[in-house]
Amino acid sequence: MGRECPRWVPGSTIKWVAWKQGFKTPEDADYAAQHLHLACQKWNEFNIGVSFEWVEETKDATFALCHGGDSDGTVAKGFFPNANDLNLLRVYNPAFSKPRWKAGLWKVFTHELGHILGLRHEFALDLNPATGKVWEEAKAVQLGPRNENSVMTYKRDPPEIQESDVESTRAFYALREDDDGNPPMVGLTELADYTPM
Repeated sequence: MGRECPRWVPGSTIKWVAWKQGFKTPEDADYAAQHLHLACQKWNEFNIGVSFEWVEETKDATFALCHGGDSDGTVAKGFFPNANDLNLLRVYNPAFSKPRWKAGLWKVFTHELGHILGLRHEFALDLNPATGKVWEEAKAVQLGPRNENSVMTYKRDPPEIQESDVESTRAFYALREDDDGNPPMVGLTELADYTPM
């Protein structure tokens, strides 16, 4: 992200809680929480170096699943690892109003959990033909091979975790300081390890 490449301390458990306030119905809140749980289980199956765990109390959580209201078509929005006491994973109205996205909401959450793990969009370094600049202003570094089907790209259908996503994420969380005590690097950028609150 320019000055650092954020991730959680390897071996961490990233705890989350679900808030029911703001959802149109209690059923929508439960549905979103169930799908986030499925997405967390999917990432946990891969043993990538950190894990996700649902908790009952906000005080014990690193992030809260919450309703984000209306949007310009955005289904959900995560965050990158950081030192905040509590972060928000927002799910927006289109997640419930568009049948294709509602049915695959857990897959959408695998993408957002990718950001929460520290992963950028697969296209972050690509040039926008309209501007001639990279798509995303915050700098990115590629770790592992490109994959146009990556869970971290945008498509017309909900994303799916690819083997290259798993391998790259494992490699990211396996990076350690060198024998001289220098912090691990991705390209020329130092990793910043955050402890989940």
